Amino acid sequence: MCRLFGLIADTPVSIENPILEGIKPFVELSYKHHDGWGIGYVDGCPPGEKSIRVVKSDYPAWKDEHFSRLIKHLVSCLAIVHLRDAKYGPVALRNTHPFFAEGWIFAHNGSLRNFRKIERELRGKRFSGETDSERYFYLLLKHIKQKEDVPRGVRSAIEWLHKNYIEGAKNFLMSDGNHIYAYREGRELYYVEREVPISPIEPLRRILGGSLGNGSGEALAEGEVNKTARMVVIASEILTDESWHEVPESHLLIVNDKLQVVIEPILEKAGVPIA
Repeated sequence: MCRLFGLIADTPVSIENPILEGIKPFVELSYKHHDGWGIGYVDGCPPGEKSIRVVKSDYPAWKDEHFSRLIKHLVSCLAIVHLRDAKYGPVALRNTHPFFAEGWIFAHNGSLRNFRKIERELRGKRFSGETDSERYFYLLLKHIKQKEDVPRGVRSAIEWLHKNYIEGAKNFLMSDGNHIYAYREGRELYYVEREVPISPIEPLRRILGGSLGNGSGEALAEGEVNKTARMVVIASEILTDESWHEVPESHLLIVNDKLQVVIEPILEKAGVPIA
């Protein structure tokens, strides 16, 4: 069982900012979920200047200096963090989340039994690793492309999994760099909306060569006026004493670039049976 953490904000924010206390207890979970870590994030938030980066390792996050350094300095308006607890596939970089393909970041919490059936549905597809999660990701991408709509594509892929008796937990976080999609089935999933003051932050540009900071690629000037950040945080457990909301079972949480939250049912109780 892995751990998920996602954040989308209307301005670049620090993942380790004291306002975002949730990242600290989340990181402590890596003592148990120690089979690798990964962070997918948007580098540069103004329209037309975004690019997606993925940094990951097969080392435990709690003792990886690179992870600590990245978390300390990471500034972004969208990030997905994953801690891996391996079930299928060896502990290796190729099996570490998030996965990235076709402009999408994807991280899975759970495991799918009989997942080799997905390979037949994706005939001809070559995979980088051995996990159920990577195959789940490409199944979702196929159905989203076919339906030309993300919620309809997710619904189609989940229905296919149930019709083919591929059971197991299917929680995921997924992003195209503008939206976050969070699906819950078989594991808990929560979100909280925040509006908080933030202080100017030194950009990550010096660390990873990005274009983070005030959106111009330059460091924020000393004494720059503080801003207020609106954000939505999604996690596999309640991390703070705020009023978190539970995502209903078999529902898809959608957060767009305006931070509007929509929750849609994916499986109908009277329709496809839930494993």
